[in-house]
Amino acid sequence: MTKNSKMKLAKVLISFSFILIFIGIGTNLDNKTSINPITETHTIGENKNNDISITTTDITITPDSDKEQNNADNSNDITLPNNSAPVEQDSLEDDKKQESTLNEIDTVNNNLRNSIQDKYGITVRYGVETNGYTIAGLSSIMLSDSNRINELLSTLNYNLSLYPSGFFQETKQEEYSLTIYLLKGYSQENVTGITDSTTKNIVISLATDHSFMASLHHEIYHYIEKYMYDKGANYTTWNSLNPSEFNYGIASNSLSYDSTNDPYAVFVNNYAQTNEYEDRASTFEYLMAESEASCLQTGTPIWKKSKYICEQIDAVFQTVSPSILEYWERYVYN
Repeated sequence: MTKNSKMKLAKVLISFSFILIFIGIGTNLDNKTSINPITETHTIGENKNNDISITTTDITITPDSDKEQNNADNSNDITLPNNSAPVEQDSLEDDKKQESTLNEIDTVNNNLRNSIQDKYGITVRYGVETNGYTIAGLSSIMLSDSNRINELLSTLNYNLSLYPSGFFQETKQEEYSLTIYLLKGYSQENVTGITDSTTKNIVISLATDHSFMASLHHEIYHYIEKYMYDKGANYTTWNSLNPSEFNYGIASNSLSYDSTNDPYAVFVNNYAQTNEYEDRASTFEYLMAESEASCLQTGTPIWKKSKYICEQIDAVFQTVSPSILEYWERYVYN
């Protein structure tokens, strides 16, 4: 082959390569991942009929806190002695004490979660029991720190006691079971909790690196509302509580209490502007907070939304009576 022939062949091959590259780019244009305008994160999974509710936050975890938590998660590991160095008797004794302490707290944790299941009919999973758990395209990060698990179980036990006696047993009698997964986090860092209600065996998973109490009550409300809808509840006039020009899916800081601290804001935060389901769950989260936000003062838009939520729960649950002030009603009827 002559030199000129080789040059012509090289040019043809280069041109053909560019054509293949452009074809590949064009093909991938149809595979773009949609972006959620509210959270500026990738939209995950299919939220058909709100069966899978994925809660996110704009708050990110700093590398320092990640490192600290990772150290805590590894606190259960027992370091094996170096065979080349002399083994001190005191070191062996310390290892035995540490192992004994871990066994004790694991037993305490298991007893506590069994107590929660007996009292509320709620199953709790953590540690290796959640290893490999995936939901809506997300993988999970296992929580293995026994001390942290103990803290979370104690917090969970107390917060469940804030609901009326028999409240969760009522849903279970209607075959709505509830399982709570305590996770360290998800593969997408800003996801705080997910409620999977594709069946009546509902699973709430919580990323405990984030605010546990807020996430817990937010996701519990999704569980409550799933049950209420199936029992005939409706929010047909909910949108009348929003500005006439407002459409869910486009967030505005000016409408958010978190952003403005304005008691007359229409939404508790930007995330509540995602859709009406997240609006109600985010509002309920505020109703279960330890201190009253000024947006819950009588007559404000968020107070009106809160009252609407309370009335729907009163109408559906037999264990909730309009004559008794429930914990989530204490800021509404005061």
